[in-house]
Amino acid sequence: MLDKSSSTKDAKVLHKKALKLQHDGKQEEAVVYFDKALEIAPTNAELLYDKAISLQMLFKFEDALNYYDKSLAIEPNNFAAFINKGLCLANPKINKQEDALSCFDKALRIEPNDPGALSLKGYSLDSIGRYSEAIACFNKVLELKPDDSNVLLNKGLALTHLGRYDEAIAYFDKVLEGEPDNLFALEWKKEAISAQTKHLMF
Repeated sequence: MLDKSSSTKDAKVLHKKALKLQHDGKQEEAVVYFDKALEIAPTNAELLYDKAISLQMLFKFEDALNYYDKSLAIEPNNFAAFINKGLCLANPKINKQEDALSCFDKALRIEPNDPGALSLKGYSLDSIGRYSEAIACFNKVLELKPDDSNVLLNKGLALTHLGRYDEAIAYFDKVLEGEPDNLFALEWKKEAISAQTKHLMF
């Protein structure tokens, strides 16, 4: 008869080995150990999630999505699983921004004021042309983290898309105050000024 406690211990040992390999950047080897652990504990949500992480880092996005779904079926309130599933879906190789947005929304139902999730939702909204909604997300993040340069940049970009050039330039300038060599701020400011000039000519 199989000793359940011994098997559980074996799964934990294999899981720990897999996580060490994952941490060391050896994702292919990590997946091998995750699989060995999952042979013993196939419904362990944490194992399924951690394997998905390694698959995602190997750019095996469809496989990673499958394991995130398996993990979420067991543990439906896993904030990190929704975030990482959303990142998979948002990756240009998959490019399912609406589905990614749904994942970020589900994550925000669990942690409504998480700045990372709000930022990711904003990026997805911007990518599908919902600029005003993206700005609303960025505003919420900036209430929590007023000096977040990535969010300041992306709010500036969304304002540019809306033709609100003066406001956009002000946000790029705010980034450049702290990071005068920020290439994105320099380039996007230049594009905003160019677009504004063309707009004024017509």
